[in-house]
Order: sequence, then structure tokens, then C-alpha cells
Amino acid sequence: MNPKLIVLDPSKCTNCDDCVNKCKEIHGISRIKKANNVPVFCMQCENAPCYNICPVDAIYLKDGIPLVKKERCIGCGMCEIVCPVGSIFIDKLYAHKCSLCLDTDRITPACLEACKDKALKLVCDECIDSIKEERRKKLMKIISDEWREDI
Repeated sequence: MNPKLIVLDPSKCTNCDDCVNKCKEIHGISRIKKANNVPVFCMQCENAPCYNICPVDAIYLKDGIPLVKKERCIGCGMCEIVCPVGSIFIDKLYAHKCSLCLDTDRITPACLEACKDKALKLVCDECIDSIKEERRKKLMKIISDEWREDI
């Protein structure tokens, strides 16, 4: 059960950009994309479309995590097109994506340490289903409470 996914708790995120800035400090460019002011992290897909489509094998797997070998990348953008969450992107002629800081000497991803609001959590894929279920229950409670107020 290796932790391999960064999960954001939107209720704790204050959009401070500390995670984005720390990522940029460590890697020279932030590998964290933002959509509607919310950080978007790579899902580290089990059957990663970016890995499968790369025509020059610039994306390789390390402990099941897709990583980019920038020396091989030709910047064709195929990985960017097939990414289901839009977290891989081309900049300065090659692909960038979250590596969970596996390409550094860090033990934990820099963004987790930078998040003073504790909105980020490193989890294993086996834990994702329980997190989804917990969030589904919270959402259903909110929806049902609002619906009851209308009655």
C-alpha cells in the first residue's frame, strides 16, 4: 500500500498558492495546474494514458508512478491530449507533471509540507474509494438538508 496520490480537501483549501509556489521553487516550474482557482493534481493513473500514448517512451513508470524523462520528450503533446484531468502539460518543449517529488531527494511531496491549511493528503489508491464514499455522504447530507429547508 504505497501512497501515490495527492488528494485535495476543497473545504480546507484557501487558494493561497503555497503548494503551487513550493512546487515551482523545487522544480523550476509548478507542476500543479489550477482550474477555477483550485489546484489540480495528477491522478497517477494505474493504466496511465500519458504513458501508453507517448511515441518516444519519454514517460516511464517508477513504483507505478508515471514520470517524464525530459531528455527523451519531443513535446508532441499527445500526453496532454489524453490526460483525463488535464494535469500534464507541455512547457519549454517537454512535458511536465506531478512526480510526487520522486525525482528529488525529498521524502514527501513539497506541496504537502507547504500547505499550512492541511488541505492536501497523500493517500494510496486503496483508500480512494473510502474518501469518495465519505465525500458522497457529506454531499448527500448537504443536498438533503437544503431540500428539506424548501419544504
